[in-house]
Amino acid sequence: MDSDAAELLDILEQVLAHVRSGPQDLVWQSRYEDEDELVADLTEQCARICRGDRIRLRYLRTLFLATGPLCEIAASSGWLEAFTALGARFDQLTERGRSR
Repeated sequence: MDSDAAELLDILEQVLAHVRSGPQDLVWQSRYEDEDELVADLTEQCARICRGDRIRLRYLRTLFLATGPLCEIAASSGWLEAFTALGARFDQLTERGRSR
């Protein structure tokens, strides 16, 4: 696994850790029906990164948007500050990848 993939995996695992740390308020987003679906999706994205599959980066970008589902969940569940830092790392990483 290259360093960009490892960093992407770290970001996703940290988001997943926040999600698993307690109940999540999913009211303000429309992507996930429940926490099980959210955890399953994030877990699947981690598995894809581990396999070297980055075809769904566009999908991940939509999850990390400032008005995207992860931001809405983080804001309403009390971990917006952590999400903002992780989102900034994600943005830097994906921008770096686009410029190569």
